[in-house]
Formats: sequence, C-alpha cells, structure tokens
Amino acid sequence: MSNPIDRYLLSNLPPIVDLQRMDAQTVETRIDEAIQRMQSAVSDSYDNISVFSIYWTSDDTGGAEDSSLFIQTISKLHNVQTCQRSLSDDRSQLFRLGGEVINQAASQSGSRKLFILHYAGHAIAGRTLDSLIIVPQLGQELGSGPEIDMSVIKDELKVTASDCSGLDILLVMDSCCAAIAGRGRKAKGSRVELVAATARKGISNSRTDEQTFTQHWCEAFTKLLEIGKPFTCDIIKVIIPDSELEQFPSTFVLREGWDLPITFCLHPGPVESTLPAAVTSRMVVTAFHVKEDSNSPSLKQLINHLNNVPVPITVLAVLPTSSTLLLLRVPVFLHELLVLPRVAFLLTNS
Repeated sequence: MSNPIDRYLLSNLPPIVDLQRMDAQTVETRIDEAIQRMQSAVSDSYDNISVFSIYWTSDDTGGAEDSSLFIQTISKLHNVQTCQRSLSDDRSQLFRLGGEVINQAASQSGSRKLFILHYAGHAIAGRTLDSLIIVPQLGQELGSGPEIDMSVIKDELKVTASDCSGLDILLVMDSCCAAIAGRGRKAKGSRVELVAATARKGISNSRTDEQTFTQHWCEAFTKLLEIGKPFTCDIIKVIIPDSELEQFPSTFVLREGWDLPITFCLHPGPVESTLPAAVTSRMVVTAFHVKEDSNSPSLKQLINHLNNVPVPITVLAVLPTSSTLLLLRVPVFLHELLVLPRVAFLLTNS
C-alpha cells in the first residue's frame, strides 16, 4: 500500500518547484551550518558581553546613579565592555541613539555574545499598544518634549540578533509602562529577554520613596554571582521576601526569542554538545527538491549524513519527481535557521 503522504505530495507539488532545486551537497552544507548555529545558540558560555546603559541628564529619579550601579554590577562578569550614555534634549543625538545601540550590538566579536541594554528613568505609553516611549520628565505628555521610542530600538535589536550568529539580547527596563515593550515577533536563532517590574502606584522608578528596580536587581545579581552557580535573569525571586519589594508587586521576564533563559555564571563551563529538549521537541515536516535522482551516490551520502547528525532529523521519504523530493522531519528551531528554498512544510506534534 502506498504512503498517503506520498500521494499527497505527488499530487500537490507547485509548478514553481523546478525553480527551487539544489544539489545534495548544498543541502548537506546548509543543514550543517544551521546545526552549528543551533548548537552555538543554546550555549550559556558568553565570550563577549556588551552593556549599553542610558539615562536622561535631566532625569529626577537618580538615573545616572542607577546606570553606574548597573554597569558596575555586570562588570563583575568576564569579558565585559561597557558604554554609559546620558541623553540630553538634543534631538539630533536622540535620533542617532538607535543606530548607535544597534551598531554596538552587531559589532561584537566571538562565537557567543550577549548585548545588554539598560534604561533607568521615566516612560509613557505611545500611540500604539506596543509602543514604549522614554522621556526625561514625570508627567510629560506624548509629543510635548524629548522622547525616544524604545519599542522600535527593541525590535531592531531582535532583527540584529536574528541576523548575527550567537548573539543574545537582554533589556533591563527600570521605568513605568515597561511591559508595553514586551510584545511583537520573536527573534530567530537567539534568546531575547525583557526584564522589568510594575509598581502599585504605577511608578516603578522612584528613588525618593524606596530603592529602585535597578538597585534591587543588581543586589540580587551580586548575591547569586557570589554563590557561584548559574542563574537566569529571573532573579527577582531571590529578593521577593524582602519587605521593601512591596513597591514592586509584579516583576517579570518576557522572552521574545528561543524558549531558553539567558543564564549567567561567574565561571562559565564548556559548551555542551547535547541540545536541550526545549529546542528539539517541536518538529515540522519539510520538503526539499534535490537535483540528483533518488539512486545517486551523492543523495545516498546525504541521507546517511542526516541519519548521523547531533540533531533529531528523520528522513520520511525520498520521492522521484523530475529529480528527487526529499521529505524530512526536523526541529522547528533548525527549520527557521535553514538557508534553503523549501517546497513546503507542515507542523507536527511529534
């Protein structure tokens, strides 16, 4: 009895399929490249960490002190480069900020890189549901003074992370309305996290009342770093019993990349070759049109190679058409990293 998948594919191939053919060696090379990027992306060992902390010169929340504290805290890790930027009311400077942030994130060297963007100060909601605007003064209305759309910068950072192999992004937002910025499409091939808090009165950066979110976060970070064990960015759990945290009843970490937490450790261990289930459990069925016929030595070599890679790839079918249709079951995260023309793909539960 013929396979129903065979019948479906043979009867539903689009006419454009002949324009998408590639040789078996190209398929093997591209899959190996995607696997290497996938293995790099799941490593917790960063060989380069870059911190970019910003605050307004005219800020009245102690943003400059929080910025310095944050940089000092992260600098306890290895291989850290820092940049502290005070924002004036100069609109030309504000216009250049996004490009400066993106350039610093993209220019990092190394196989595993982490870019951290920190902001301490005021913020308001923008004109759209996913727009977070940082401003220098409490009570400032939209469009009435200096302002920067942090959501745009965050989205550009996600694009940069998707384009740069081994780059993760962490945003630590010490401001009101920070949750607004945690929406949008997810980055491919990287971890992107936004860490923030909300307060009972809606003001989450207020040094005049109690400690700021940055101070609490840095205190917890330092304590966990001294313990010596790896820890994730969701470190507020460590200080929730502190009565002073009544100011921050809700703290959160939002992930807009791979479902793996950004992890810190004072002494990172070796890169693990085993991929976690979080990036291998969800699968898709995908099809490639290979130039060689189904009995060619190069295609048999490709299939043998796929059966031995360190990622769960299943060869479901090798179907003769004008050349060969190769049907594979691969992890979703590998699929999104493949630089190959796909004929089609189908989500599956296994």
